[in-house]
This record gives sequence, C-alpha cells and structure tokens, in this order.
Amino acid sequence: MFADKGKPMQVEANMYDHTVIKGLSPIRKENGSEQDYSIFNDIENMGFISYVPKYISDPQNFVDSKINKEIHKEAHKIIFRAYVLFKTGYKLHLKDKYGKNLFEYETHKVDGYSWQHVGVFETLMEPPPKFTKWSGSENYMEWVQKHNFGTWKLVDLDNWLVGNPLVIPKFDVKKTSINYE
Repeated sequence: MFADKGKPMQVEANMYDHTVIKGLSPIRKENGSEQDYSIFNDIENMGFISYVPKYISDPQNFVDSKINKEIHKEAHKIIFRAYVLFKTGYKLHLKDKYGKNLFEYETHKVDGYSWQHVGVFETLMEPPPKFTKWSGSENYMEWVQKHNFGTWKLVDLDNWLVGNPLVIPKFDVKKTSINYE
C-alpha cells in the first residue's frame, strides 16, 4: 500500500470468509442463549448455520394461525456475516454511544501499527416480496439466493468485541479467547 504525495491513500479490502445464519436477529437482545435453539451446521463447509428456536415445536403455537405465521417469520430471518481484511492509511477509533473509546491503541508500539484491520460486517437479508419457484422443491442455497442485502453494520473490529456473538454462548467467550503468553 503506497500513496502518492498529495493524494489520499487508497483502501485495500478483501472479503476472506462469510457465514449465512438463519433463524437469529441481528439485534442481540432479541436472541436467546444457545440452549434456546437447535443448531444445525451440517453444511458448515458451505458457510451456512441454522438456528431453530426450540419453542417452534410447541403444539400450542400451531393452534392460532397468527402465532404460527409470526413464529415462522422469526425463524426465517437470514443474516449474512462477512469477514473483511482491510488496510487503510487512517487509524480507526471506535466509540460507544456515550463517546467513550471502545479500545485504546498501545502508545508504546508506534512502529508496530500495521494499518491493517479485520472487520466483521453483518446485514439482515431482505426476502423478495413473494417467493416463487419453478420446481417442486428448492434447497437452502436456492432459497437464500432470492434474498437481497439490507443495511450493512460493522459488528466487530480486530476482535475487540470477541466476535460479537449473536447468541449467548455456553462458555465464557472472553476467557477462552485470551492468549496466555
């Protein structure tokens, strides 16, 4: 990455991975814990994980058609999560809604700053107005391809939010991600 004198430095960005997550909301407080879902990642190598709420199998939810429709609407939300490596000539600073820095750069490592970051971006996929299909059935990938990208949000930067999980994990994320050297 080089800049010509007097010209702004170009941003280099590469999406190196992605995950499609079905059944969760991008608003974390609307999701339960891992114990509240049956989690299917049998096609994880294709980047697809499905969270099925355990309450969906409650027979009472099928008695009222309005509740039944709302339950399926919630269970069919799709989040596209992109992992992007980018390099910029700007030093990034993130602040919370109160203006407090979310993290501080180590001031004693002036030469150690690489200008390179890993960002995790998410969008809630928007379904088409009406699903139509030509064949009698469709697979997950065909179904997902009918959706459009919504508004993108940065949900983690350089792992400062420990991946910012969508659900409350069974283990303490911060304890298992600490590097003991």
